Amino acid sequence: MKISRLKVENFAIEESPTINEDSIGGDDLLLYGGNRSGKTLTFNAILYALYGRSGTFGVTPGQRSTVNVYFDNADAVLRDRDHTYESTDQSFDADEGVKSNIGPKQDVRLQFIPANLANQPISNLSKEELLNRIRGLLSAENQDEIERHRRAKHDLGHLKEIRRRGEQEPGIRQLEEDLNSLPVSRTQNRIEEIEELKDLIESGEIESIRDRLRAKDDVAERLDELYDRRRTLEDRLKQKRRELGDASRYTQKVNDLIIDAIQEFTCPVCGRLVEEDTARNRLPNRCPQCGRERDLSELREQLREKVDSADDRIEELKEGIGELEEELSAVKAEITEVKKSEPELNELNQFVRTALKQAEYDIDQLRETTEEELAQKREDLEEFKSRKEELSARLERRQNIVHSIDESISVAETRIEELKDEAFTEIREAFTDRLSEVYQEIAPELGTEVGLTQDGELEFPGTGSEGIRPYDRLSSGEKRLVNLAFALTVAQFAQEDDDAHNWEVLVLDEPLTNLESDIQDAAARYLRNVDIQCIMTSPLDRIQSHFQDSQSQIIQLDRISTEVTTLDEYL
Repeated sequence: MKISRLKVENFAIEESPTINEDSIGGDDLLLYGGNRSGKTLTFNAILYALYGRSGTFGVTPGQRSTVNVYFDNADAVLRDRDHTYESTDQSFDADEGVKSNIGPKQDVRLQFIPANLANQPISNLSKEELLNRIRGLLSAENQDEIERHRRAKHDLGHLKEIRRRGEQEPGIRQLEEDLNSLPVSRTQNRIEEIEELKDLIESGEIESIRDRLRAKDDVAERLDELYDRRRTLEDRLKQKRRELGDASRYTQKVNDLIIDAIQEFTCPVCGRLVEEDTARNRLPNRCPQCGRERDLSELREQLREKVDSADDRIEELKEGIGELEEELSAVKAEITEVKKSEPELNELNQFVRTALKQAEYDIDQLRETTEEELAQKREDLEEFKSRKEELSARLERRQNIVHSIDESISVAETRIEELKDEAFTEIREAFTDRLSEVYQEIAPELGTEVGLTQDGELEFPGTGSEGIRPYDRLSSGEKRLVNLAFALTVAQFAQEDDDAHNWEVLVLDEPLTNLESDIQDAAARYLRNVDIQCIMTSPLDRIQSHFQDSQSQIIQLDRISTEVTTLDEYL
């Protein structure tokens, strides 16, 4: 599909050039003009015609913009008030029509080369994206299969997050916390203490213990003091350890704290749970929910302050806990020594002593409360065990589901890698051979064999002893020529494949500026000789000579003039 007619009015700014060219007819077109003549605006206008505002390189069309592009098969995309795609007496939404009849933006946009080197295709594509685009052209079925497994992997990952975190019911973490919080062991220990006390009551030994504790001698009073001190120390230790646990939470990495904060939230736009890996990848400068730009520096600083203060507090708490543990150990040792001198107190412990005091040393009352508490604790234990069994079963089911999902994700990952390996040899040879050929034709002085690694790195032989060079080590001029060759190679493969995108046009914004004159001539000649429509902007006089024939046209763009205003006019 080539352009047969182009109409551009009021694009981006009112002073933009007006183009109403009716006779392009699929021929090559040179948009010639100096600085501020609207060359880049026109380049972006064609992109806007295809893909709307999101397709341009940072240029926003005006409210009254009109960009209409007519094609050699009688289709047309009309970007005015209605934004439509016209085809054989049918009218579609412009975006839908372009995608169906021309191709997806990520592929077609590769044949648009902006003047800014940083925005050119190879500079913009990641290594993985580069391989995806090449596979899509040369091994479409393979790439479709890879994309199918990628979508499955993504959907499985999302399903895993739902199953792990939970939406309508508790997730794995919550189930684990609920399970760990059940006081089964603590209740069992208390039952054992109560049963031991009951044995003391039934054997009559409790009366001897009671009588000895009620004696007002030095031993009884010292034991009373020690047990009270032990209880105080144990309570303080429990509080300190709780504080230590709270403070320790702040010693995690700042990003982990943010992740924890957003774990139970969904994106307000799509309503989906935010996967942790996605959130982590976006944390430096984007909202982990919707991906929009955000500044987390203030939040990070606040959290860092908490981390720093928590670290100091942790050290202080650890010292305090150590001191209390030493004192408690000494108290327990003294209690043991005091009891050794009193045979009646061999079975005395903290629980027995507390139970006697609460019953006011009344054995009948102690027997009654002991029976009641024992029955209640046994009932509680059965309930806790039942709850534990239920939670354990739910947790196991959830973990099994997550494990099965992990296995399926692993299968998808393995199959993706297998498919990549299967296609790589084919696409590397076919694509690099063609790319090298085009590069050598465009730049005979510089042209050389181009290589492609399995991870998507383009490689170029160096000069002399320089060795293999990656794309990043090329000069700016070489990068411009490589991007031009890349776009033309993409266009040629797409033209040869009926299943690829249907865009037989190269749109180039000053592609030959700042190159040697002989390279400019060689590149221009080659572009004019291939069966791909070339629409080029240029300020170079010498380029005009390559477009002065019956298969091409030149549109002269005049310098845009703006009205001079002063501040006084606005006051």
